[in-house]
Amino acid sequence: MIDHVDNALRTTQNAVVGRHPTTDRLIQGLTEGYALSWIYARMAAARVRHAAPIQPGRLLWVDPAEIQRTVSWTEVSADRKSDEHPRFQAPNYRLAGRVFGGEWDRREAWVEQSTIYQSFVEHFEEGVPWERTAFYQESTAAIDDGATLWGCETAATFDERCAEVEQLYNRIGTDGYKTQCELHEQARPIAAVDRLYRAVWGEIAVSVGRDGEWIFVDGRNRLAIAKLQKIEAVPVVVLVRHREWQQLRNRVARGVVDPKGLPVDVRSHPDMAAFL
Repeated sequence: MIDHVDNALRTTQNAVVGRHPTTDRLIQGLTEGYALSWIYARMAAARVRHAAPIQPGRLLWVDPAEIQRTVSWTEVSADRKSDEHPRFQAPNYRLAGRVFGGEWDRREAWVEQSTIYQSFVEHFEEGVPWERTAFYQESTAAIDDGATLWGCETAATFDERCAEVEQLYNRIGTDGYKTQCELHEQARPIAAVDRLYRAVWGEIAVSVGRDGEWIFVDGRNRLAIAKLQKIEAVPVVVLVRHREWQQLRNRVARGVVDPKGLPVDVRSHPDMAAFL
């Protein structure tokens, strides 16, 4: 049933998004409502299956230097529909609150070896113009070939995107790292349901490997900037947990495993300490 709703909503978005501001707001509202219903359903299922809490909107504070490995969400789950509309911002709503086994947490891919991180180092620390970075050249080449990246359909709009990244870098350096809710509450208070949506959509998203390793999923601009700015801790949301890690959390939550007997790094792990 949920796949039928998914298909209908995505088809509607493809047909009408961008046609009129009112229609755009309506469809965006439907998208948010659908995504939240998906997340709430996962949370309800988790309460039945797992003793340890799974709260996709809960923020955990993590040293960005500890987030080293990265994994594509398509390597974690094959749930994505081939015609997924960009407004759905997959994988966050589909992966939030999930538990998967497998070898996805052993992938040899590293945040600081990525094109975007290396390009950020070149631009912000070495003064290389955006236009000379691999990030810019690869992105604009894809746009010229007809791709839409981060909402950009032309090189000019991508230039504006780079200017926004520059502003973000400067703002974090001046004001410190703020959560999405803190940023939005500068204008107006936001409801609890909006807090969940903004957390899952806007914060750095990670998964947790079998040994408790933080594995990057989404929010690469913010993570790269936090690393370069030497921020001590950033808020993250956990999308997926490895089955072995969740099983350990469950055993601790049930009292089967005494947390005092766990290694210090496991016992003090933010995803474990959150319910001890």
